[in-house]
Amino acid sequence: MSLGALLADGGSDPIWLSGRRGRIFEQLRVNLNHHPATETVIVRPTRDQKDRKLVARFDTQILVDGLVGADEARLEINWWTHPPGIDDQFKFHYVESLGYDCGWHRQPHPEESDIPFDHFQQRASPESDYRYQGVDFLEDTPVGLLWEVTRTRLPRIIRARYDPETEF
Repeated sequence: MSLGALLADGGSDPIWLSGRRGRIFEQLRVNLNHHPATETVIVRPTRDQKDRKLVARFDTQILVDGLVGADEARLEINWWTHPPGIDDQFKFHYVESLGYDCGWHRQPHPEESDIPFDHFQQRASPESDYRYQGVDFLEDTPVGLLWEVTRTRLPRIIRARYDPETEF
């Protein structure tokens, strides 16, 4: 089966958040609002205007005990549902106003066959190339993955970025 044959939300036009995909976005939005550093959570169009994503803006004075040196930080989330038997795809992507960004993704990179389907990617600035590494997710539900990223994985990356002497 080609990836082009898979339709988001079991056949809905991906720009509309309805059905299962809409419920997942709503669960993620509600849970993001419970994160202590969250200032706002909104649904925004993607860069190409063909899809939607959740965008959570964080208070950098609260996020990871105030370690973030950037003025602004946000987490962008997208989730694509697929029929039973095929893993949903997602992106949890963190961006700072200083240019650093990283993310935990489950999605193919057709142009780069050596990038694992489940991967972590990061770069120091928009001018830098991404570095990729495979990752094993502990959770498999949307909300479980949200908390895995925001409570464990993201704080670990931020501590390593701003406090390199932190041991893990």
